[in-house]
Amino acid sequence: MNTGTMQTPTADASVGTENQLLKSSAVDDLAFGLLMNRTLGGSDSRRPSDKSANELDVEIILSQGKNLTKMNDQYVETYVVRGTKELYALLGAIYSYALQINESPLRDHILQRMREILQDVHEIKTQANTPWLTTVLRFIIPTDRQTAYNYSKVLQVAQEENLAAAELPNYIKERGGIAKITSTKDDAAEKKAVKKHKEDKTLMLRKILLANAKGSETVLQVPEKYVLNTVEGDKKAGTFEYAICVKTADNERRVVRFVQVPEALEKQLLTVVAESTVSDDLADTKAKLDILRQHMGITSGWGMEPGDVGYQPPGMPSLNPPPSSSTRATTAIA
Repeated sequence: MNTGTMQTPTADASVGTENQLLKSSAVDDLAFGLLMNRTLGGSDSRRPSDKSANELDVEIILSQGKNLTKMNDQYVETYVVRGTKELYALLGAIYSYALQINESPLRDHILQRMREILQDVHEIKTQANTPWLTTVLRFIIPTDRQTAYNYSKVLQVAQEENLAAAELPNYIKERGGIAKITSTKDDAAEKKAVKKHKEDKTLMLRKILLANAKGSETVLQVPEKYVLNTVEGDKKAGTFEYAICVKTADNERRVVRFVQVPEALEKQLLTVVAESTVSDDLADTKAKLDILRQHMGITSGWGMEPGDVGYQPPGMPSLNPPPSSSTRATTAIA
């Protein structure tokens, strides 16, 4: 019965095993977590409840953090606080320079030369209708369009506020900085644009209603006693009168009274209606309104104003006689 023999590892095998252990240890020594534990004098077996840390080591680590705090404070004071102060002073100088250009009798010539230099030297194209402050800032800062834009916004606000150049640095500081001023101005511009669009939609609805009134075949003679006038004092009456109706079960509208309202209230009513009925594409709606007016033979009045397509001064013979009722078109409000 052979029990076999136990083989002992050779010397070469022992050396190989030892080398593998050394390599593994070296890799483990460089493991980030272990490296940090050794650097800080800790252990990967330490628990939060252990209180055996050397107090001197703790104080050393904390003092290093305090030194970093001092370095940060010095950086903020040297580069942020002083830098910001110098930037505001620079904007004050740029503002003074811009005002000097704006007040010069050679203003237009200066701006034109700036545009030419921007085009020829920097390949930056600006238009004659570009805001003059934007042109000046682009000339001063031709390599950074966004910075020039932000600075021009600040200077536009300064001009609107009628500030002197010496007042600008402190004004920027009190307003919360350049970014705050530019964002506030952008928000204001956006709100202004939204308000203007709503007003344009309301005006468009008014013109559509007046054009349709010209061709309406529903004409009523209503005694004044059935018209309620809510316009008080010297307030101006609105363009339209409004019917109070009751809708019956058989889909009839029974008119009870007509109401005349002040112009201000009418504008509110038309704004509400315009928001839900008039398309945001006012150019397309205007084109349809032009067609409607042409078919109605409207050349003046009924909401038409000088400059509108097909407008002719009252009393002038119509170049396009009104079509027959069979060819009349209507414009959808929605």
